[in-house]
Amino acid sequence: MSLAELVGATGDEELRAGLLGLLDTVRGVLGSSATLRTWGHYAVTRASLAECWGDTGPLGGNDLRSLAAAVEHAAVPSRRRHGLATPVTVYTAVGPRLRQFPGAIELLRGVGYAAAVCRANLTLADVVRGDSDQGLFENSSRITLDDAFESGGVWRSHHPGDAEVPRDPLLPAGRGWASTLPEQQEPEAQIDPVDLPLADDAFLGLGELLRNDAKEVAWRSPLRLAHLIDGWFPLHPHVARELRRSHGPRLATRLQLDHPGQTLTAQEATQDVSAELDDESGRLTGIHWPHDFFPGLMLELRWLRAETVIRVATTPLTDPVHVDDRMIGHRYDPRVLTREGAPGSDRHGDSAVGLGPRQLVMRTVRRCGLLTLDGHALLDRSVLPSAVYGRRPARSQAVALETAIAELLAVRLLEPALGSRDAWGQPHYPARDGQPAIPLIGYRPARRRVIRPWGSTESDGPGLLALQFVAGHLRRLRPGCSPSEVQRTAFREHCRRLGKADGWELPHGYTFVTEHTRGH
Repeated sequence: MSLAELVGATGDEELRAGLLGLLDTVRGVLGSSATLRTWGHYAVTRASLAECWGDTGPLGGNDLRSLAAAVEHAAVPSRRRHGLATPVTVYTAVGPRLRQFPGAIELLRGVGYAAAVCRANLTLADVVRGDSDQGLFENSSRITLDDAFESGGVWRSHHPGDAEVPRDPLLPAGRGWASTLPEQQEPEAQIDPVDLPLADDAFLGLGELLRNDAKEVAWRSPLRLAHLIDGWFPLHPHVARELRRSHGPRLATRLQLDHPGQTLTAQEATQDVSAELDDESGRLTGIHWPHDFFPGLMLELRWLRAETVIRVATTPLTDPVHVDDRMIGHRYDPRVLTREGAPGSDRHGDSAVGLGPRQLVMRTVRRCGLLTLDGHALLDRSVLPSAVYGRRPARSQAVALETAIAELLAVRLLEPALGSRDAWGQPHYPARDGQPAIPLIGYRPARRRVIRPWGSTESDGPGLLALQFVAGHLRRLRPGCSPSEVQRTAFREHCRRLGKADGWELPHGYTFVTEHTRGH
């Protein structure tokens, strides 16, 4: 199963948390085993390590002991009759040093190199732990790990070591790398991202009058992010004018919510709220929106002229859909969802501060790009850095954004497109004849229809709650069985859709179960 399906999300933070959780599980298993020794991200069995120490051949115990002695004495100066010895520092890279032992070259191929490096570092670590005081040996040399990765690991030998402040000798210090860096320069000024206002804010979510007669006023309007954050909702001007005429600029009223297919608490279903009324407009305040309400959810509102109660209802979709990481079972406005469901926006606030490069790119494309009726947003790629930061950012920040764009295009969370720019500098899509072409990057909501089980006839109500979406996944076959060609083809299509890079053929002994829903 892909990581995105395993954690149920495609956001950077969710994927990172899921991946680190999986790696922590593996690391915990390796570290808790009494039969293993670990070095960094590698593990070897204690039996193979003991066997190696007892081996007298190439890279066996004699060579490992020789390596440990060489590192211990590498910085010890030759004795002089007159004067004091100057400080000496020597760095020993494990990989190149192992290649110097006779007969070692053939043993350092493929996995053999990783195993030999792991055994050598464990030997050095055991010597440092057992024969020194925090890395300080009797010959006054201090031995510490300097780099746990490069060239199989780099160890630092320094004499005299008693002049240095003691520290954990097995914690990589990076002194060798630091010594190669130029003089510290003034750091490049980093700037914070800005939150540009939505250019089409006034045109998003315009209400639609459904009915206005002697009995009632009914209208339809999408929920906006500001409504969720601050707990309010605008009244239709007809309703606001008539309520003000009869009750004055402020009155206590009641809100009744109906959310078919979902269960609301009593406090959510019926709420005491306030109506703030101007001459031409008004709004309800003090609303506690249900937790699963989101920006773009379409609401239908009714006001009976003989009452002060406002009734609000959502409309179930015939077939629920998955939009990115969200399952939506009710009618919604895709334009509002694209604009206000972007990274950094939720019912607790709306800010780009603290977002990583990929999230900043996605947020800017969705909030600033040209917007179509289906929620497709396209942005001139050249203006993205200034749109994120409000002005030209630091070079390192611009490079990070370009890298993030490439990554998002590679995993198909964004898609490339071609537009044009007119004489006033405005971008257009599709490209217009006679205008210079410009590259665009586009966000298109990934919608998947949730398929109902065979024979299901329910269109709404409790039946929807029993449905469970099952992502495509591998399943082990019984011995002697093999997958059908249909499942092999389905797996290839699944891999193509995910952008899987390491082969699209089913592993031996497995078949592929396509995504489906189950339940009643």
